[in-house]
Amino acid sequence: MNDLLRAAIGFCIRKIGVLLSYVQDRRIRKFKLSGLRPDRRTDGRYALTSGSAGDPKRILYTSRRLRTVKLVFSDMFARACCAFRIKRTSLYVFSSFEPDESLTSLLLEEVDLPNYLTTLQAPYRVQRHAAMRALAAEYGPTAVRLWLLTIANPGVLYATNPSTISTFFDELTEHWREGSLLIRNWCEDDKRFNVDIRKIARRLNSTGSQQRLQTVAASDGPLPLAVWAPAVEAYICWTGGYVKPFLERLQQYLPPARYRLIPMYSMSTETLETSSYFANGDVFFLPLAPGVLFEFIDENDNFLGPTELQPGKLYEMVVSDGYGLRRYHTKDLFLCRRKIRTLPDLVFVRRSGLEYSFTGEKLTAEQCTIVFEQLRTQYPAVFANKYLTCVPSQSSHAIPHYKVLLVGERDKNIELDSLAACCDELLSQVNCEYRAKRASGRLGAVTFIVTGTREFAERFAAHRGWESQFKFLPLCPHLIWNDEKRVS
Repeated sequence: MNDLLRAAIGFCIRKIGVLLSYVQDRRIRKFKLSGLRPDRRTDGRYALTSGSAGDPKRILYTSRRLRTVKLVFSDMFARACCAFRIKRTSLYVFSSFEPDESLTSLLLEEVDLPNYLTTLQAPYRVQRHAAMRALAAEYGPTAVRLWLLTIANPGVLYATNPSTISTFFDELTEHWREGSLLIRNWCEDDKRFNVDIRKIARRLNSTGSQQRLQTVAASDGPLPLAVWAPAVEAYICWTGGYVKPFLERLQQYLPPARYRLIPMYSMSTETLETSSYFANGDVFFLPLAPGVLFEFIDENDNFLGPTELQPGKLYEMVVSDGYGLRRYHTKDLFLCRRKIRTLPDLVFVRRSGLEYSFTGEKLTAEQCTIVFEQLRTQYPAVFANKYLTCVPSQSSHAIPHYKVLLVGERDKNIELDSLAACCDELLSQVNCEYRAKRASGRLGAVTFIVTGTREFAERFAAHRGWESQFKFLPLCPHLIWNDEKRVS
């Protein structure tokens, strides 16, 4: 019965997607710049930004503003299900179990169990229930996610940042026995769990779930997603900027031949930046976010409207909206790939102006990216399946310097000193001020540190909710990495 209802819900979503696609086509054909209608309400909650600033900004989200963001996502999802003919539209979002101050947390906030049909379409919505949070505290989030996914068998996975999904699969693979403990205990005797957990399991039940649970419980090693959640056919996440290592990592768990990647539109905590448009099996990103006025700055510092952009060129985005942003320079750099009628297809490339300087060297994220690419070319075996990021380091007993963090599984054969010397030389080649400061002794030599993904994420996060905020930038200027303590 649950699967029949899921199928009915999926049919409705796809039909709604047809209507929404028609509405979007009309908006594109009749595109024009329009005025803004300010939202003067002061009620609501504050969301913290997760960008590169030292202190996260607090952005007010009124109930109307939260509703708009939810509708934009729902609109995108329905049109994607229609465009890509997704059979099972049940969606699992990798949201945190505990509330935090991120925008993701505000969007997913629940007081109690949602209604029955909602949990069929969105099984992740049960995660904020007190019984589920207690289960996560006992077994760990990874074990509870595996249990939920095996029972519900959704068709689509979602996380704003692919690091969240990648970290889940990494932890499940490396700690399978720990991650499958909940399922083993459930299969041995589900009566040991309280009535709320059993009620949630009945709500989420899908065809073949008992057999899948038994298969997971009987396995001593990690099983592929196709075994315990065979209905999954697509995943949605952000693909712009610096997330390429996570996307490559995810392809090991979600091979492209079986699982479709649907790129997410760009947005920051401050504002929506692009809207997804689907046509001919492809995804485009247009400056069509509702209630947002877009302007762009070209390489000659000219301000341009959306219809004036040219394919193949880079532009910085400037936005204004009705929630307090007036000509806000996002510092986000977009590539205009092509034109859809008169509107540009915009792909996020990187943050502009992301730099750090101890003594005037002004080391930039772009320079770090160049150096990291050269290191990966010279040492392909060392850096395979690992992430690199650079953070400033200053302590009371050392000269200010930069630490390059090699994030991933530890390998005792890695010669960190030689890697550090090579990296130091490459940085000197791409940044003459860095070379001069090193020669004068005002900057110390680069050091390498090998650290685990979770350790880095916990240091990175200045507040709870690293699962939704976590990202690898080539340069993390707001994280001062001291050996003796963390200073964010």
